[in-house]
Amino acid sequence: MPQLTGALGWAGLAGLLLWGCGGTPEPATPDAVAQAHDAGWHVDSVGVNNLAEGDTINLDAGLTIIETTRIFPRQADGGEVFAWEFEARELTPVKLLIVRAVDGAKNFELLGESPMVIPRQLGANRFELPEPIPLQYPCLFGIYMPEKGAIPFRKVQNWKTLIAARPFTRPYIDRSPFSMYGWRYGIRVFWRKAPEEEETAE
Repeated sequence: MPQLTGALGWAGLAGLLLWGCGGTPEPATPDAVAQAHDAGWHVDSVGVNNLAEGDTINLDAGLTIIETTRIFPRQADGGEVFAWEFEARELTPVKLLIVRAVDGAKNFELLGESPMVIPRQLGANRFELPEPIPLQYPCLFGIYMPEKGAIPFRKVQNWKTLIAARPFTRPYIDRSPFSMYGWRYGIRVFWRKAPEEEETAE
């Protein structure tokens, strides 16, 4: 079982539970990702390949989590986040955050956020954003869970996820309360970008 140190403290150790694998994704209807493909957008994603790989959840409330290992690529600059999906092991609220490091990485600037959502079901859940979030390279994604954790993680060697046991703030998030953990959460974020016009040969 992973050990809790740093910002979360040893008290959080009692809040960890082991879980099995979840179900298969059931995207919202109509499927925003398929629609974006069909409309001719360049569509890609960042996050895990297998949403259900997580075997542990943290029951501490008020966690802000920022993923630093799999980040948006340079090609995403000028694009937008329009949907996201995650594995739910509890039906508790969660919010998507899009941030970028500023002030020499002393702070994070909040570029955008999703509405607070409640998972529709245990297992995989996909949500379309009511308003896309513009991307400015380099940028990262994260989540905020005001109650006990809904999304499981898996402990992975050399993985780097920042976690703070406090709510995020707007428009800037202080970096100092965060500690680094090797925990990979079951989240995937979809971004899209209009295809660049191809130059025609004269």
